[in-house]
Order: sequence, then C-alpha cells, then structure tokens
Amino acid sequence: MRTAAAIAMSCGLVLACTAPVNAATPSAARGTPAATTDTLRLSLEDAVRMALDQGIDMQIANAESRIAAGRIRETAADAWPQLTGAVDYTRQFDSIFSGVSSAGSDSVFGPLLENSPFAAEKTWKVDVTGTQTLYSRKVGAGVGAARAYRKQTDANRSETAAGVTLRVKQAYLTAAAAGHLIEIARAGRDQAQAHFTQVQSFRRAGTRAEYDLIQAQVDAMNSEPPVVSALNDHELAMLDLKRALGVSLRQPVVLVTPLTFADGMVPVPDDASLAPAERAALTSADAEVEGREKLLDVERATRWPELKLSGTVSQQAFPADELPTRDQFRRSIQGTARLEFPLFLGLKSFGAIQRATAEVRKAEVRREELRQQLDLDIERARQEVRRTLALLLARRGTVQLARRAHHLANVRYTNGISTQLEVTDARFQTMTSEGNEVIAARDYLAALAQLERALGRPVPVTRRPIDEISQTTPNEAAPR
Repeated sequence: MRTAAAIAMSCGLVLACTAPVNAATPSAARGTPAATTDTLRLSLEDAVRMALDQGIDMQIANAESRIAAGRIRETAADAWPQLTGAVDYTRQFDSIFSGVSSAGSDSVFGPLLENSPFAAEKTWKVDVTGTQTLYSRKVGAGVGAARAYRKQTDANRSETAAGVTLRVKQAYLTAAAAGHLIEIARAGRDQAQAHFTQVQSFRRAGTRAEYDLIQAQVDAMNSEPPVVSALNDHELAMLDLKRALGVSLRQPVVLVTPLTFADGMVPVPDDASLAPAERAALTSADAEVEGREKLLDVERATRWPELKLSGTVSQQAFPADELPTRDQFRRSIQGTARLEFPLFLGLKSFGAIQRATAEVRKAEVRREELRQQLDLDIERARQEVRRTLALLLARRGTVQLARRAHHLANVRYTNGISTQLEVTDARFQTMTSEGNEVIAARDYLAALAQLERALGRPVPVTRRPIDEISQTTPNEAAPR
C-alpha cells in the first residue's frame, strides 16, 4: 500500500510540473513560427543564409546527421562495459518445504530452510551485473560502418545545403525579375495613357480623326491587364521565395539585391574555374562504399568467436515482515568467462555475406554512375552559361533599338507622318524587349548559380563591361 501511494504521488507531481509548461507554449511545441508585420529587407546572401539556418530541408539534414552520431555511440557501446541492476521480490504461497520449515516440525532444518530460497515465504533479491566484451570482430566492424554512415550523412548535409542554396537563388532571382516586370508594365501603361491624352488634345485641335482617338483609348485600356498579371506573378514568386526561406507567408519582404548589372559590368566565369567537380555527393558515394565494406566485415565476423567476461554481486534477504532490514541481506559474488563460437547456423552467414558483397558492388557501380552524371551536369551548366550570356547580349542590343524605334514612332506620329498602329506596335516591341532583357539577366545569373552547384564550389568570375563583351562573338565571350 505504501508503494502504491508513493507511485501515485510521483505521477501527480510529474503531471503538475509538466502541464503548465505545455499549456503555456503551444506554438513552441508545434514549432510554428510566429507571424510578424515588420518588413524584412533581404539581400541575396541574406536569403541564402536564412534558408541554411532555418529551412525545412536543412532541418531534416541536420536531424539525419544527429541520427548518424547516435548510431555511432549506439554501436560503440558494445565495446564498453555494461552494468545493469535488478530488484526482485518473490512471494511464495505454498511449497513442498512448508511443513519442514514450520515452527516445531523440524528443529534442525526448519530454521535453515526458512532463511533460504527454498522455503522462505518472502524473498528480496538485489543484483548488480557487469559485462565486458574482451574479443569481438563484429563490434569493431560495426563501429567502422557507423563512422562511414556519419561521414555519408555529413556529405549529404553539404549536398543538401548546396541544393538549398541553388533553389533560394533561383527563387530570389525569379522574384526580383518579377518586380522589374511590374515596373516595365507600369511604364508601358503610363506611356499608353500619356499617348491617349496627347491624341485627345490633337482631336480637340482637329488634327486627328476619331479613329485615332478610339484606338488610343483602346490601347490605354489594354495596358492595364499586363500590370495586373505582373503583380500576380510577383506575388506568387514572393510566396515561393518565402516558403524556401521558411518564413511566414504574411511576412513583408523587400529584395535589395538588384537584378541589373552595376555600371554595365557582367560577371564572366574564368576558364581556370572549370576544373573537375568537388561535389559532396562524391564524398557521400565514397562513404557509402566504405560503409558497405564495413557491413560486409560485420557479416564475416559472425564466423568468429566472441569472448565475454561478466560478474554479478547479489544481495538476498528473507524477512518475516513485508520489507527487509539492512542487516537481513546476505551477499554472494559470481564471475563468468564465456567463449561463444558458431558451429552451424543453417547457412545463414553464407547468405548474409553473399548479400553484403552484392551491396558493396552495387554501391561501387552507383558511385561510378554518379561521377559520369556529375561530369554531364558540369558540361550542361557550362553550355547554359554560354547560351544565356549570348542571349543577354542580344537582348540588350534589341532593347536599345526598340527604344529608339519607339521614340521615332512618337515623333513621326506627332508630325502626322505615321499611324496610331505604328506607335502602338513600337511601344509593344519596347515593352517586350525590356521584359526579355530582364528574363535574360535572370537566366544568366541562375546559370552561374547552376554552374556553382555542378562544380560544388564558388565560381571565380571576372567583371567585364557588357559593351566590350558585345564586340566579341558569343563563343569568345563565354567560358569554354
């Protein structure tokens, strides 16, 4: 009864202590970030840093790394001494020795049997057992396999970080480009409305027909939907960026890294930077092969004997009452040396070794396949950098020509030597060219980020004037 009351009191104290904590922090327990209304100003580097600190993918990778560290400790624990304790209480309701040990039945053996496990009515036993493995090939191979797994998870974490960096850069550049497209759409709308106002004044002066006025009004009205579409695309791009960063979708964010190139200087990769890849994926593949080889050693170790040493210190008491006193306990000490070796396991070890050998070969093939895939990724990234740089140069020249054509179309229309359709077409071509230039700049910067991802390291670049690059051919301007 006293034991049951103590257990109930302990449970009540535990519940009383933990309930207020859980009730006071529901958001923290669920891991839900609190929404904020403070505007977050982010550069591209800040966005990458934030994603690496609190992104979901990185949280999973960090958890995998901690799991690997736990496996190493768990496996290595078999090589350390093991110490266990146990408390047994036995109540004997009937026994073949009960008649002998009862008072007056046997004055010689009765008292002896009453203080022994044979006829004692109540028995308390406290054991402390220690075990130490002296020789086991399986333990050493298992620790090696766990360390290889730790190395693999660390490499996977680095690979995940590189993937997160690329995705955040792509999302950031897409959102920044969407912001520029809003400015272009608004500028086109303002131009269309200004042109409509100009045509209204011409119409009142009697120098333009009603058709021109209607056409200008239609153009001004058609210039509004592109603005709405650009705003919607920008909002979706920002939501995608916030999700990649792991921040609240209601968090106001302002992007401060410009998409345009300062002073017309374009970063161009150096030829020396395109050396063989240093991807963490290769390290992970090497660690996987190493781990499979260690696991093969574990299976082979099942054929070898194991030597263990154990010792037990036991205290026993046979009280007449329910609980014993300290002087009623009697001590005994035992030691055991155990050599265990397999004789016949039904060919289980042969099958396990065959399976582990095939897994080693599979890991080696996958590593070779990964090397070839990484080489292909690097070549694709190089070609994409060349393509997007050439496209960027072409788009920049097109924008200059389109703006000049739009200016001339307005002058011609003002002087009455061109039509309304010519002005509208020139404005549309200018907006399209400016939008294409923004997309080309985004694609080029994204291609540089993809090249860094393929190489597994930052790519050294040389900033060159875009006008100087434009004077060379695309093959000469882009890295080989």
